[in-house]
Amino acid sequence: MNDTIRRSAERLREAMPCSVTMPAGTGKTEIVATLAFVAAEAGQRALILTHTNAGVEALRRRTRRLGVAANAVRIETIASWAHHLVRQYPQLAGVSVPTHANWSESKIYYDGALKVLSSAVMRRVLPASYGFVIVDEYQDCNIRQHALVMAIAEVLPLSVFGDPMQAIFDFDADPLVSWSTDVAARWPALAQPFVPWRWRGHNDDLGQWLIDIREDFALERPISITATTSVRWIKANANDFSSAVRACRDLRNEYGTETIVAIGRWARDCNGAASRLNGTYTVMETIEGEDMIAFARMVDQGHPNEIAAATAQIGKDCASGVAGYLTSDDVKKLRAGKTITHLKRPGAEDAQRHLSALLDDPAPRRIMEALTAIAALPGIRRYRHDAWSTITRALALACTNNTTVEDAVVRLRNQTRVTGRTAVPHVLARPTLIKGLEYDHAIILNADGHTPTSLYVALTRPRKTLTIISASPYLSTVARARERRTPRVRG
Repeated sequence: MNDTIRRSAERLREAMPCSVTMPAGTGKTEIVATLAFVAAEAGQRALILTHTNAGVEALRRRTRRLGVAANAVRIETIASWAHHLVRQYPQLAGVSVPTHANWSESKIYYDGALKVLSSAVMRRVLPASYGFVIVDEYQDCNIRQHALVMAIAEVLPLSVFGDPMQAIFDFDADPLVSWSTDVAARWPALAQPFVPWRWRGHNDDLGQWLIDIREDFALERPISITATTSVRWIKANANDFSSAVRACRDLRNEYGTETIVAIGRWARDCNGAASRLNGTYTVMETIEGEDMIAFARMVDQGHPNEIAAATAQIGKDCASGVAGYLTSDDVKKLRAGKTITHLKRPGAEDAQRHLSALLDDPAPRRIMEALTAIAALPGIRRYRHDAWSTITRALALACTNNTTVEDAVVRLRNQTRVTGRTAVPHVLARPTLIKGLEYDHAIILNADGHTPTSLYVALTRPRKTLTIISASPYLSTVARARERRTPRVRG
């Protein structure tokens, strides 16, 4: 254990309640995990709440590495913990919720959990259960979540960690907290030195550059990529997938045994590059699996024509090479209720036959057969492994457990929420999915398309090499008008 980190953790424990602002890569996750270790040493249990499942996974890995027993710390997303409280105390919450959460209804869980926390019962239960509470990534807390945390703070020592430059979840109807008025004014700020631990011994120059450009972000000055030798810049226009694909291949050829992340702003950026990389990179899916649920709902409730078309489209969306056997015209024909047969596509006959059969019998078992036939097409390479696995497993559960496909998908995604994603060495992902994670190498695809906060998160993921693809060597740090929906003072 790093002695400097331990001293910081012990000082924080003594200073609670407090707030801490720390940039990416400066030891925040290690300090939070060490706080759990310090609590366990004292015979206490720590409650650690954060926003993303990636953050939960990172914290669980760190606490395990430090030797903290699983029963000595509870690490959850705020949403998951709120759902748990409402499930455990439905009468206090004033609402009953299903075992498997529907995360589109998170506001119900937050409001119900606030009622539970406001009860006399919880004022006794919480201190008996936990020694203190840490809330990480607080810059992404909305007002509902903030009310929940303030209720916890009335009965337990509490510290909040965050960095306003990483506030990338500003797309909810509820406004985010203001770091200056809602956070620092509520919990005294405890200063921490900005030590670029993530880059120590890997790329010290890159780490220092990332610390230095925080001033550019704060003052909304353009960032000069070519002003540093620690970053590789590739000039390319938006949606130039050829440059992105070439950079991903080159990096994999050079550092194939190390972790690499290619970062796109949107899902279409990641899927577009992945489809051209022939399965050598895997797309990271959202835990919620919105498009998986949409497909499952179609299977449960849709017309046979729509189900057949959606099944073909799922195959095209999850693997490269499928388009050579199943075209967009084929999908349109299925949607119109017409069978598809193309004798000039050797190897496609089985997939075409099974997809056409769905027009008469779109049962889950038949859909599984069609997807199996698509998976057997010669030369295809899957790049959305998680989505494919979830959908096929959900179809199998629907066949054997007398459940809807949608319920099965929700159950499987909730299992992933608990167990974490399967680690893969080379991934394509969005900033919202990888905040809190670190990789050996990173490529930012179309860096010009990012918001300042998503750009900062993307820049700070790698510890060894950073490659940036953009049209200009100067990256804007000014938020566009449509990105300023929630006015916020940077801390």
